[in-house]
Order: sequence, then structure tokens, then C-alpha cells
Amino acid sequence: RTNGGFDCIVGNPPWERLKLQEREFFAFAAPSIANAVSAAKRRQLIAELETSDPELFARYRETKEAADRTLAHIRVGGHFPLTARGDINTYMLFAELARKLLASRGRAGLLVPSGIATDNTTREFFNDLMASKSLIKLYDFENRQHIFPEVDGRFKFCTLVFGGKEVRTPHADFVFFAQTMSDLKPRNRHISLSSADLALLNPNTRTCPIFRSRRDAELTKDIYRRVPILIDESRQEGGNPWGIRFVTMFHQTNDAELFHDPGQLKEMGYRLEGNRWKQGPRTFLPLYEAKMVQAYDHRAASVKLAEANWVRQGQTEETTLVEHQNPEFVVQPRWWIEEGEVVQSLKLANRPAFLTFKDITSPTNQRTMIAALVPWCAATNHLILVLTENSPRLELCLLANINSLVFDYATRQKIGGITLNFFIVNQLPAFHPIAYAKKCPWDKRTTLETWISERALKLTCTANDMRPFAEAAGFDPPLHRWDTDERGELLAELDAAFFHLYGINRVDVEYILGTFAGLRSEESPLPGFRSTTSRILDAYDRLGG
Repeated sequence: RTNGGFDCIVGNPPWERLKLQEREFFAFAAPSIANAVSAAKRRQLIAELETSDPELFARYRETKEAADRTLAHIRVGGHFPLTARGDINTYMLFAELARKLLASRGRAGLLVPSGIATDNTTREFFNDLMASKSLIKLYDFENRQHIFPEVDGRFKFCTLVFGGKEVRTPHADFVFFAQTMSDLKPRNRHISLSSADLALLNPNTRTCPIFRSRRDAELTKDIYRRVPILIDESRQEGGNPWGIRFVTMFHQTNDAELFHDPGQLKEMGYRLEGNRWKQGPRTFLPLYEAKMVQAYDHRAASVKLAEANWVRQGQTEETTLVEHQNPEFVVQPRWWIEEGEVVQSLKLANRPAFLTFKDITSPTNQRTMIAALVPWCAATNHLILVLTENSPRLELCLLANINSLVFDYATRQKIGGITLNFFIVNQLPAFHPIAYAKKCPWDKRTTLETWISERALKLTCTANDMRPFAEAAGFDPPLHRWDTDERGELLAELDAAFFHLYGINRVDVEYILGTFAGLRSEESPLPGFRSTTSRILDAYDRLGG
């Protein structure tokens, strides 16, 4: 150690959340608590321990209180001004401590989760590294090869290398989605990014995007130079042109006491009508979970309870083609919530439908952004409501935009984990409402709003429970029959339209489509089969002609 610091710091700090995790704590000591079917039941069982097993209850209380004291000390102690925020993990604190201990010309190399660069909770630390030009390189790995055998294969970690105060690196060297050391060898995997690049790509947070190649980086930069972001927090006025308010209705842990299952509702004298339980003027609304929804489809799956499972107790039962073609069919959830609780949660009365998206996802899934309109209902915290005060037709244009493949492509350059947080969605490139008042470039007889919304309506309004929204949008007739082949053509036209609107040339369209594994793997021996890629490219050529 010289010059008041260490010349070299190398480490793999612990990756542990400081908040007590109840399921982990009781996994061996009381499996019945860990395996409880709901958070409400788990809290009830923990409370009962005070009399049934005082020793275990005391140990639990002591552990929880110790964790709470540690968190409180870290938050107010002033020793970690850049990382003592949000859901604190020990690796964040160790990273900031290593930087404090580093000599002015020293180097630090840490093995930490990739969230150090992409998460909102660590953005102040990462921003400071980039703004001061201290970051030298960040190599991001997926654990697919089980380098860490006890860690999920989808988990992402990185080697983080930074210098002391006198070390300046204007453009840091990044590699993303590596799985082995050999993946670091190809030159095209290495991407140089500066603080100015982060200001362009993530202007609200300056967090790090995640690119697979230089081509992805350049394509994404070009998109951001042409298309504004959804919500620009740097603007004093006009930064939220859609007037968007993101809402999570009911948390599956904190609000579990509000959830009712069919057995409880039957005992209370309610009767099931469709997927709503009614008794006189009172109604219990279905509690939609993200797994029940797919793009333009609020009837993708029902949910069944598998109590024997330790995790993922809610198992999906996919809707069949015949059920989709029946406008009376409704999906069934595993829980219901009293309608008054929904009104109180939203601070608004019944509305025809909600624009929603699923926040649990991955950049390696077949689709990353999945959005749909759902009827008046309750929703869990993983099905995010996007509330606006725009007309139903404009809301459909926003739905079509965020469901488009080009928007999805931009999304997967931003998500480092499995959660599509608000701060990520805010910074995605999306057209403002005024754009849809323009004449349609490929059909001058109509506006973009009409052309796009008509197609989105046909994809969305296929069931009786969407009739109120269809009527509010002036859709005549209000329901459209579910036809798989027609839906494929409508989706292709919308994707092609947004490729044109985003200014993507045909060569780059082909490249972007090739980055979606689900599209690459499409094949069928049936005569006349047309892949999604061929449908989109045909529509792209047709609209551009």
C-alpha cells in the first residue's frame, strides 16, 4: 500500500441481500412455512410460532432485527454515499469500499453481479465511474456453463476493472453475454462506450446498455438519434407527452390478505359469473397475473394452484384455439379481490380496459417486451398498468409501438437481469402521440392513428369482456373473430410499419429479425407455410413500395 491506498485490489465479494429472506430462513427449520401457498399464510404461520415453537420464533426475531439494524446503520452512516440505497446487496458496498481503498494510480478487479452497471440502485456508483473516466473494462458473463455451480444458469455476473483517481480511460471496454473466457477473443465482441454514449442511450439514469456486438451498439445509437424516449426526465416541460403513470396494483406478498380463493368466496355466498364472483351489488374481480397474458392476448392462460411446489405454485393452463375463438370464454385466475379495493388502489372508477406489460422477462427470451390490454380487473405487481389520459385509439397506437419487434430489439439492449423496471421502460425509444396525427406514409388516405389502431383493435378485441373498450374506440363491429393466420398477417404489418417509422433499412431489418431466436428456429414441413420473418419482410417491401 502506497500513496494512501492499495496499488492492486482483487476480490470476489459476497453477493447477499441484507434484508432477511423468510423462505430461505425457514427452508430447513420449518419447511411448512417456507412452502406456504401465499405470503399471508406464511405470515400467519410465523406468528403462530410464538406459542408453538418459541425458540425458533426467537431466533427468527433476532435474525430479522439484526438484519434491520445493519441496514439502518449502512443507510444513515454516511460510509457508502453511492451504494447505500434501494435493496442493498453486500457486493455493492464492497465495490464502493474497494474504490475508497485504491491508490491514485492503482487498479481494482472485482467479480460482481452485472447489475453493478445496469441496475437503478447502483446507478450513482456506475455513473461516477464513467463520469470520472475511472472504468477501464467490464466483461459480462452468463452462468450458462455453471462456473458457479450453485447459481442459476441465467444469472449474470461481470469482471469489473477500474482505476484510481489519476487513471483516466475515456472509452471503457465492454463485452456482454460471454459464457467462457474464449468468448472474449473476437474483436467484434468488444464495444467501446463513453459517458456521452450512456447519456444518449440512457439519458435519465446513465446506466449501462448491454450489447452483443458492435453492430447492435451502432444500430441502437442510430435509433436513439431518430426516435425520442418514452419519458424524458431531464425536461422541465413536455417530458412525458403520453401522461403515463405506471401502476402496480397488488403485491403478491404485501397484499396477500386481500386475495380470496374460490373456496372462501363460495362460503361467503358469492356465485361465479364468467370470471367474476357476485353477490348483489358486490363483486370480486379476477386477479390477473402476468403469466395469464401474451402480446395482444388477455386470454392466453388460466392459472391453477400447485400447492406441492416450493416455488411457482401458480401453473398455467394455456387457452386452446377453440377457446380463443369463443368470444364468451374467459380465463380463470387463482385469486380474486373485492372491486372496492381496486377502485381504492387506483383512485379511479371503472374504466373499459388497462394497457399492461409483463415486468418479468429476459433479453434471451423469445420476446422481451410483452404488452396487452386487459379488461377491468385486479392485477398483481408483475403485470404493470400503463395509465394514460389519451383516447382509446391513441392508447392502441402506444400498445402497437411497444409490442413491435423493433421496440423489443431496443428493449433487450437495456435489460441486464430478468425485471423490466420502470426506469428501463422510461428510456426506451417510442413515438409521441403527435406522431400518429400525421398521414400514413404508405396510405395517404388515412392517418397513422387510424391505420395502426384498426389492426391493433382486431388483434385485441376478440372476446365479450373487451366489448366496452371496443365500443369506446368506435370499433364496428366491436368484436373480431380470432383467426390465427389473419393474426399473423396483422402482426407482420404492424412490425413492418414500425420498422419503417423507426428508419430501419431492409438489410438491418433482416439482421434484427435474425437476433430473435424464436424467429430463427421457425420451420414447418407444411406446404404453403410462411414464417414470421418472411411475412414481415413481405409486408416491409409492400409498405415501402
